[in-house]
Amino acid sequence: MKMTKIFFVMMISFVFIFCAVEYCPAQVDKGKDGGDQVYRLDKVIVRDHPLKDESMVVTPDVTVINVEKFQKAGSVQNIRDILSEALGINVLRSSVTPSPTESIYIRGFDQSRFQVFMDGRSMRLMGRSGYIKADWTTMPLDNIETIEIIRGSHSLLYPFSMGGAINIITKKGSKTDEIKPRGTATTEFGSYGSQSYSASIEGGLLNLIGYSFAGAHREGDGYLRNNDYNTDSFNARMTLFLPTGGTLTGGWDHVDNKTGYPVINDPSRADYDSSYPDVLEHDVDNFVHGPEGLVYPGGDSYWQKRTNEYSILLDQPLGPGELRAQVYQHESNRDRYWLTSSGTKKTNLDIEEKNRGVFLDYLDFELIKSHAFSIGGEYRTQGIPENKDYYEIMSGYFQDVWSVTSPLTLIWGVRYYEFHSDAYKAGFPGMKTATEADKKAHEYRRKENEWCPKARLDYEVDPDLTLYAAVSREMRMP
Repeated sequence: MKMTKIFFVMMISFVFIFCAVEYCPAQVDKGKDGGDQVYRLDKVIVRDHPLKDESMVVTPDVTVINVEKFQKAGSVQNIRDILSEALGINVLRSSVTPSPTESIYIRGFDQSRFQVFMDGRSMRLMGRSGYIKADWTTMPLDNIETIEIIRGSHSLLYPFSMGGAINIITKKGSKTDEIKPRGTATTEFGSYGSQSYSASIEGGLLNLIGYSFAGAHREGDGYLRNNDYNTDSFNARMTLFLPTGGTLTGGWDHVDNKTGYPVINDPSRADYDSSYPDVLEHDVDNFVHGPEGLVYPGGDSYWQKRTNEYSILLDQPLGPGELRAQVYQHESNRDRYWLTSSGTKKTNLDIEEKNRGVFLDYLDFELIKSHAFSIGGEYRTQGIPENKDYYEIMSGYFQDVWSVTSPLTLIWGVRYYEFHSDAYKAGFPGMKTATEADKKAHEYRRKENEWCPKARLDYEVDPDLTLYAAVSREMRMP
C-alpha cells in the first residue's frame, strides 16, 4: 500500500510539472518551408476517434464501431451481434440464451487472454477467482455509444491485454439547453418464446448536466430443455460538464439474470420430454457447465447472477494533455442449483465477488517535437466481502508515440505490474483436510512483480495499406 501511494503521488506531481512546460500543438507543427507539417497521433486510441457519420472505422491498431449507426442483415440485440462483423473477432453462436461460457475470441484468444473494459475499467477480472467470463448476451445496446477493438498485445493503455482488448464506451448524455430529451423504445419477438423489451432516454439540462438512462427485459424458453432465461438490466449515467472544459460522470449498471441449465433429455430415460431435442448422456461436449458437468431433469437446475457496478469518471483537458481518472466498484452475487444423474440435488449459493479500483492517466502530451507521451497507473483489489483484498494489484505504464517521418510511426513503452495475494506455503495439505492450525502455519502474503516492455513500428505505404512489426511482453492475471 505504501508503494502504491508513493506511485500516485509521483504521477500526480508529474502531471503538474508537465502543465508548466512550454509546448507545441499536438497535431500541427511548422515545417522547414514555413508551412504546416502534420504528423499522426491517431495511434493513441480510445478517445476522439474519427467516426463522424461512419458506422465502423478500421485502422491497423483499432476497430471503432458506432453502435447507433451500425446495421447488418438480421436483428441486432446485443454486443455479440455487432462483434461478429468486426475483423479478427470470432463469435460462437450456439444460442441467444445468456451463458458464462466462451463465445468471443480475438484472433483465436479466449477471454483468459484478452480483456474486456467498460469506459476503461475492467469487466472481466473480478473476485477471488480472478477469471470471470463476460456474458455478452446480458449487455444491452441501449446505453452503448461505441465499441473499440484492439487487436494484439501492443497497446500499453490496457493492462493484461495479452491477445487484445474490447473497450465499451457508454453514452454520457448531451451538453444542451434543450429540455426535450431523446428517447427510444423497442420490442422484439422470436422463436422459442423469446421476447425483449427495452427503452432509453438521453438528454441534458442548461448546458450543465447530461443524462442517459436505459432499461431492458429479455426472456425466452430456449432451444434445449430447461434452457429458459429471464434477464433484467438497468443502466444510468449522469454527467456534469465542468467550467474547465472537462466532464465528471457517475454511473450505475445493474443486471439480474436467471438462466436454466440445459438438461439431459435421453429417450431411454423415463423422464424424457419429446417436445425438446434429444440430448444423450454421452454427448458431453454439447454443453459443459464447468463445475456442474452434466445436469439432469427432475428439479431446480439454473444459475442466477445479480450484478451492480458503480463508477465515477473524470475527463479533463489539462495543459498539453488530457487527465482521466476513475473510481469504481463491482459487486455480484451468484447462486447455482443442479441435479446429478442419481437425482442428488446440488447447490452453490451466495457466491459473492467484490472488485474495487482506481486509475489515473495523463494522455497525449507533447514535450518533445513529434512525440506524444502518456503515463498512468491503476490500483485494484479483488476478493469477497469478508476478504476484499484477496488480490491486490498495482500497475503503471509509460508510452511514447513517435512520428519518426510522415509514413513511419514508432510506439514504445513499458508497463510494470505488482501482485499481492493470499496464498499457502509448500506442504499445505489442502483446504478439504487442513485444520485451522495448518492454515495458520502455512498462510502468507505472496508478492510478485514484472516489467512488460512493448514496441510497434508502423509504415503507411498508402491510406489503404500499412505494414507493421511488433514485439511485446505481457502478463496473464490468475
